[in-house]
Amino acid sequence: MFDASVLARPLPEGSFFALLAEHGDRIVRDEDFAECYSQRMGRPSIPPSLLAKVLLLQHRTGASDEQAMECVAWDLRWKVALGLAVDHRGWHPTSLTKYRARLLLHRKEGLALENTLRLAGELGMLDGTAEQIIDSTPMLGAAATQDTVRLVRHGVRKLVDAVRVADQDAGEQLDDELEFDYQRPGDKPDCRWRERAERERMLTRVAQDAERALEAVEQAAALLDDEAVTAAHDLLRELIGQDFDIDQDGVPRLHRGTRSDRIISTVDPEMRHGRKSSQQRFDGYKLHAAATNGSEPLITTVHVTAAGEQDGPQAKHLIDTQPPEQKPERILGDTAYGNGPIRAELADREVEVLAQVPEGTVDEGRLGKREFHVDLDADTITCPGGHTVAINTSKTGFRGANFATAMCRDCPLKPRCCPTKARRYIRLQDHEELLQAGRRMLADPATVEHLRRCRPRIERLLGLLAHRYGARKSRYIGSAKARLQAAWAAALVNLSTPSDTNSWL
Repeated sequence: MFDASVLARPLPEGSFFALLAEHGDRIVRDEDFAECYSQRMGRPSIPPSLLAKVLLLQHRTGASDEQAMECVAWDLRWKVALGLAVDHRGWHPTSLTKYRARLLLHRKEGLALENTLRLAGELGMLDGTAEQIIDSTPMLGAAATQDTVRLVRHGVRKLVDAVRVADQDAGEQLDDELEFDYQRPGDKPDCRWRERAERERMLTRVAQDAERALEAVEQAAALLDDEAVTAAHDLLRELIGQDFDIDQDGVPRLHRGTRSDRIISTVDPEMRHGRKSSQQRFDGYKLHAAATNGSEPLITTVHVTAAGEQDGPQAKHLIDTQPPEQKPERILGDTAYGNGPIRAELADREVEVLAQVPEGTVDEGRLGKREFHVDLDADTITCPGGHTVAINTSKTGFRGANFATAMCRDCPLKPRCCPTKARRYIRLQDHEELLQAGRRMLADPATVEHLRRCRPRIERLLGLLAHRYGARKSRYIGSAKARLQAAWAAALVNLSTPSDTNSWL
């Protein structure tokens, strides 16, 4: 038999293959997957720790399932890392597919990441820090983005195929009753697409054909008892509803504008449009992460959402997915995490927020709310002109302060404060106390410097996630598998964070 230790020595010092060969049993262990398998049923399985190591190597190298198994069979570095005999033939690529499905089924997708944190905790690398940094980065979807015509045509094709599986005769009849051919749904019907009027007429015909398919299935109520038919029906109904409006005559017309949370692919219906900035758009998902704020930061958790989701509301998920002993006392983030509702959600979890407070835009030369002194202890607001009024609650439940007309009439600041109104009204936000506390923290120059120096640390980790370990683009369809990919890539980031990985393992 081949002794893997013979070839372990020539591997470069610090090589991930050597790391996995020497310390792989501390990173992933068979007992970690005990509840995923039955001891009495089924044929003998591949040791789950071996498949876990293959997943780590796969994400480390960017290999596909087929390429990964070829490496297991032919690459001596992989054999050394996995402790396999030199003549080991590897396994079929579907072993990885089934293994990922098992991890998702038993909610073990974050196990490798959790184990890196367990090891770091044993070595004291998580001690002494009560802060975590949070941020997000785009994660492109694995499926192609489709326009309205292709979305609807693929939706009809899915419905016809589902009906055909449930009832062959009903499927054939449905296909015959439709106007267009759906054998190649990616092909657009013949039309002068560059002419707006012709394009919109054709879109209406495509939508009407989809409505025929939906009505035919709805009239045959028994078909909707089939789960696959119901799913395809609901998807097609959603596709029509998001891009078309029904006029008074019952004819679907193309909707003007783009509705939020719009489905952009029938292959992966969870994908969405997203924006990194006003100029940069991307399609797919958004990867959110939290990291320790230490000299060698570690990713503590990851979360994946549709690309159109805002960053701030995901902060509570990043906190909730961590064990109580790992929960931070304070998080550092950008302005997206600094508004009132987000601060309130985290305050309920006893987590403080250090982030810039978003301020409303103020025209140049005008006095904004930030120029007024709000004293919540005394329930008063003082304007820049020195006038103080009490905070009151309106009949509709809004809190604020009305400055009297007599105060504003002769005030020299009126042209800058309320030039078109007789008096100024300052409205307080629902979570004004938390916003004021955030502003007070940022009034300390040392705190501002701390935020400026520490927050970029997570950007380096996100860069490793996205570019070095392939999390910029999802390898799989669906957000669940995207989270699995993100978690295993995050485990690799943690393993590569220390300057000498072998020294802390």
